[in-house]
Amino acid sequence: MKFSKKRILFFTIISTLLSILGVTGFIISYKVTYWAKHLGQYKLGDLEIFRKYSSTINILAVCSIILFLLTTLILMRVIQKKSRKAIAALSLTFSIIIGSYLFLCLFIYQNLDGIIKINHLVYQPKKIDQSMSDKISLLYSNAEEIKLNTSDNINLYGWLIKNSSDKKAPLLIYFGGSGEEVSDMISIAEDLEGWSVALINYRSYGLSEGEPSKISLYNDANSIYDYFSKRSDIDNKKIVSMGYSLGTGIAVNLSSERSTAGTILVSPYDNNSKLLSHKVSNVLKLHNMFPLSLFIEESFNSLEKAPSIKTPLLCLAGDLDINIPIQYSKNLVAAWGGEKTMKTIHRGDHFFIFSNGESWNEIKNFLKGV
Repeated sequence: MKFSKKRILFFTIISTLLSILGVTGFIISYKVTYWAKHLGQYKLGDLEIFRKYSSTINILAVCSIILFLLTTLILMRVIQKKSRKAIAALSLTFSIIIGSYLFLCLFIYQNLDGIIKINHLVYQPKKIDQSMSDKISLLYSNAEEIKLNTSDNINLYGWLIKNSSDKKAPLLIYFGGSGEEVSDMISIAEDLEGWSVALINYRSYGLSEGEPSKISLYNDANSIYDYFSKRSDIDNKKIVSMGYSLGTGIAVNLSSERSTAGTILVSPYDNNSKLLSHKVSNVLKLHNMFPLSLFIEESFNSLEKAPSIKTPLLCLAGDLDINIPIQYSKNLVAAWGGEKTMKTIHRGDHFFIFSNGESWNEIKNFLKGV
């Protein structure tokens, strides 16, 4: 039976596409099965179907690859010259390799945000109940309960720690880490003599309502600034933005959009999507084979905003921080548009801010110069 060139071309294209799907499906089912076996704590979400039906997917993948090989053999018999056979074989091989890679990129793009969300890789909300808030009011007489209503009608809750007897006190606005409920900072904030400290929980943290996102947290930070800057007991010429870990991206954005007197960053990153891509790649054993930073939508890009900020910066970073390696902090400091000071905390891990007295002495000295 003879095949026309058009028919051979048609079957070659179809079998190549099926082979791309087969190779991709085989890789995905293998990887998902591997994750399920070795990363038991990792939630797979929609990818669970690949683990559940991995055997069926693998059989279909092998069948599609066999179909491709048969079509390739027929094509090789039709082509007369050896040089053309070699070119055709190489072209089909590269088509499968490149096509499978692009298909895997597309698949990851479609699923990555879901994986990040259901595994709390950006936000790790911690709740408290009203009884805890009542205890805080009893324990800390200088802690004023704050309730803010946002433009989209979400209530945010937190505290204003009053450490000054001045009629208009300077204010430090603090933005916490991804797993931090800010009442943990009240006892530390009390030690910042002469400065009031605003501790407002992110959406879904503490008693705050709603769900966090990059845009909502940016807008909420601006609303927090606007609320306190209008209060008669706050010196709106001396408002400093401070962030720790995740909160550094929010603090940087606030300083880029509002008139802050300075910025304090503890364990900051330059671009959270780049940092998160490495984290996801390491956890999922992808070995940085894919440009994950291009796929991650939830990107706090501080590096982009830093050059436009002309007010002073104090950056504190631990030399043993494995969560946010110190080089990320150095990249951000180098791009800062105003006066900048970076202090490296010797033998400091990602959590040094909660126990290291040296870091708080640096913060106090910085606030004295504002």
